[in-house]
Amino acid sequence: MNRYHKKLYFPDKEKLISFINILNNIEWQYTAHCLNNLNIRFGDKQKILLFIKDLKLDYNNIFEYYMENNKIIKICYRINYSIVSDLIIVIGEFKQIITIYLNDKEDNHYTLKENLYCKA
Repeated sequence: MNRYHKKLYFPDKEKLISFINILNNIEWQYTAHCLNNLNIRFGDKQKILLFIKDLKLDYNNIFEYYMENNKIIKICYRINYSIVSDLIIVIGEFKQIITIYLNDKEDNHYTLKENLYCKA
């Protein structure tokens, strides 16, 4: 599996946009891991689910993605959620939320393990 991060190398723009257009026409699904994270990490689960329900995926919010056999299998989004937090959502190829959590807006991922990602 190939991993790509926006800070290092981000090819496949057209493929990503096409993938997003397909996802935007599919209903959200939630994995057991996602639902567990909602219970543990969010006080108001209903609020976050309503936010997600109306969310339109956008190429500009992707920070990482995974490909296998030249096919996108997972996309990671960082979406503006509040004054202090961004919402991180990892979405699978059938618009299932694999995991979800809040991240501090000031977190610039200084601990990024570059050796895990493909480079140009």
